[in-house]
Amino acid sequence: MKILNWWPLFFLLLIPIIIFMYLLKQKAVEKEVSSLYLFREMYSNIEANTPWEKLKKNWLMILQIITTLVLIFALMSPVLLNKGVGADHVAIVIDNSAGMQASYSDSQTRLDYAKEQAQSLVKGLRSGTSVSLITSASSATLLISSSDDKNQIVKKIEEIEQTNFEGSADAGIDMVLSMKSQWESLETVCFTDTSVYMQNLDGYIVDTYAPCKNVGIDYLSHGFSNNKLVVLAKVSNYSDEEVNAEVSLYGDDILQNIKNFTIAANSSEIIYFDELDFNGNVLRAELSGVDDLRSDNISYDIMSEDDETDILLMTDANVFLENALGLMEGINVTKSGDIYSFDTFASQDYDVYIFDSMIPGQLPSEGNIIIFNAPYPDLYSFKENIGDVNIEAVEHDITTYMEGFTFGASNVYSLEVPFWAKPFLTSGTDTVAFSGESNGQMISVLGFDLHNSDLALKMEFPLMIYNMITQFSENNLVKDTVVSAGNSVGVNAQMEGTLPKVKKPDETESELSDYRMNYTSTDQLGVYTVSQEVDGFLQSAYFAVNFPNSESKVDVIPTSLDTEKGEEVKSKVGGTLNLRTLIIIISLGLLGVEWIAYLKR
Repeated sequence: MKILNWWPLFFLLLIPIIIFMYLLKQKAVEKEVSSLYLFREMYSNIEANTPWEKLKKNWLMILQIITTLVLIFALMSPVLLNKGVGADHVAIVIDNSAGMQASYSDSQTRLDYAKEQAQSLVKGLRSGTSVSLITSASSATLLISSSDDKNQIVKKIEEIEQTNFEGSADAGIDMVLSMKSQWESLETVCFTDTSVYMQNLDGYIVDTYAPCKNVGIDYLSHGFSNNKLVVLAKVSNYSDEEVNAEVSLYGDDILQNIKNFTIAANSSEIIYFDELDFNGNVLRAELSGVDDLRSDNISYDIMSEDDETDILLMTDANVFLENALGLMEGINVTKSGDIYSFDTFASQDYDVYIFDSMIPGQLPSEGNIIIFNAPYPDLYSFKENIGDVNIEAVEHDITTYMEGFTFGASNVYSLEVPFWAKPFLTSGTDTVAFSGESNGQMISVLGFDLHNSDLALKMEFPLMIYNMITQFSENNLVKDTVVSAGNSVGVNAQMEGTLPKVKKPDETESELSDYRMNYTSTDQLGVYTVSQEVDGFLQSAYFAVNFPNSESKVDVIPTSLDTEKGEEVKSKVGGTLNLRTLIIIISLGLLGVEWIAYLKR
């Protein structure tokens, strides 16, 4: 317990005054009585010839003294200090990543609850405690540094906005560590819905996670079959119960089709829309109904106006590859199984070359290359055959929307990754597929035969091929047509035109500072328009920003932390408990007792 004010001890002088009042002889009152029994007491009063009398035991006086002491104690503002507020400085880290949009209760999101608890913490801090306020999502932002103005801090917490970015409280904790040396005594309080390691910082975590019912669209993509548009949407149920849902497909805001489906608990479904007659720009899939995370109920895809991509497929027979390529828009595939005639085909300058279990003596110097199960020592090498293994997709542009995907394969080769490439498929510590740029060419290499794996039987296979091919092609104005919030988009405008402009989903428009740059202001979900005027003609292209599907489900929550790391997890903040109000209530009760005693006297 801590006392905030010591000056009320001056009022202890009232105690002797109360006692002095009871030492004064009370004035005798004459009364007529019908008995002589009281004469003896009256005689004693008559004989008292001084203004003082002997102090007698008087409960009324005792109550008055106790009440005075209690009131003095209340004025001294005693408080009980809990863990987290005893330090000279408190660092508050609030996670405002996309997942914090999920419901905490019927009336609050997780971020709303975090802000409420953070404000309670600040209001309960002892006077003079300085505070630093940090938000954390894909990166950390310092909102307030070392301020002891509680009103300002509470207001700033209220102004914290929700983001659509993938992230966690880790970035905020890293910022606290970088500033830790500034303060002699530091407590850190972190508000988050997922796991965070506070790296031995003194303080605790406030758990803002709450179980929720959520169904989301992981991604939306399209292709063509028999000159008809085919659209597929991957829908995931992140809840612990089966859900009946409805997904609507829109083309340029016009309803194209509706599908009803049932999806089991903690599972995913691919919803197909085929035989569509739509030649517009923007596709949008939208789940009906309301769940605990609404932002992932909508997903966008862009039908770009790229020039056709010419592909040479060198293979004996691979129906899996041919079907996957056949789903894609705007590509012309030439197929050959005669690797010895490659030079004849190569003279036609294809955009993409795919070599399936065969490879020429000399790779083409232009165009992009995909190689399945074929070594080429001049560029890369096969290390060893690791046999029958399970293969996992790792983070890469090619494995976008394939997080956690696994499949089995046999006769798999471990690859030595060149300095210019990054793995996108691994088996344990072995890399079995990589991709990167070498001398201006995009090159992807896979160290196994598709026929010796179940990859081609998985619903993710067409997506992987789609990502691989589209990575090798660029739109006239934008490199990427679909990204997650917070990711950059490459803009490639013509140098002879005006500086490009970008219009965001909220209709705000800004001019870029250069013709070719990475546009990073992708904070809003929806469709963005990039435009440029060239020779008096306005050219436009679109890209879409979707909710990051990794934020749709929280797998590791704060209460699942390893207790050996020392983090303490609470459901509510630790702060000060001010006893003044409680003591005043007690003193009012004592005054009531004193009044009753006086009336009965």
